[in-house]
Parts: sequence; C-alpha cells; structure tokens
Amino acid sequence: MIGTEEVPAVFFDGDKLLLCYEVAPIAGGGLAILEFDDVLDFRIDPMNVDELSESPYPVSAWNFTEICGSEKAARWAAMDARYWSLSFTDMTLTVLFDTVRLAGRSREKCLPHKALKHFIGSSLAA
Repeated sequence: MIGTEEVPAVFFDGDKLLLCYEVAPIAGGGLAILEFDDVLDFRIDPMNVDELSESPYPVSAWNFTEICGSEKAARWAAMDARYWSLSFTDMTLTVLFDTVRLAGRSREKCLPHKALKHFIGSSLAA
C-alpha cells in the first residue's frame, strides 16, 4: 500500500523509470523504489484520490492497479506489455512497461526525492 503523506519521486531515462514512494505504515512504512524496464509510455496526471471516480478505468486510492483490456496495452500486445495506475494523494501515475522489480526498500523516514537521488548516486558509483 502507498503512504498518504509524501509526494513520490520519479526519474526516467528514456527506457527505465525509477519511482520512489512512501510505503503505508500498515505495510511496514518507510520507502520503496520500483524500477520499471522497457517503458513504452508513462504519464503523471494531477488526478487526486477524490477524482478517481472520473478515471476511464477502475483504480484504487493509494494503491497499484493493473489496467487490463485497455486500448493502450492492446497496441503493445506483441510485447506483452503491462499497464499500471499508481494512485497518490495529489497525483496519479500511469506506466506501460515490460518488467518491474523492487530495486530498493528502506524502513527509514526520508523524503522520496532525497532517497532517489541517493539511490541513483550509489548506482552510478558501483
């Protein structure tokens, strides 16, 4: 589950997308970093949790939703691309991708953008 306090941080290099977000306290708290590979499309929409009912597909507040049967995913069916919606307090991120993995997890309290900068810096140094 996604936390409700902090704004997530996103980095995209044209192929990979890194997303650092707050994990809900009920799910252990802290931060998680997801790495999406072979990203075909992503969008950040200012749709907040109060507006989710206006979404063209069913989505859940502060959660990940896999969108099945969408035209966007159908265009990339040969790649078996997945299409997710991630709902945060003041925005919704949608991403069309091939694979995703948990790249990092910390129970420490930190701002997502600072944690993502540190993660990227550590990855470059390795």
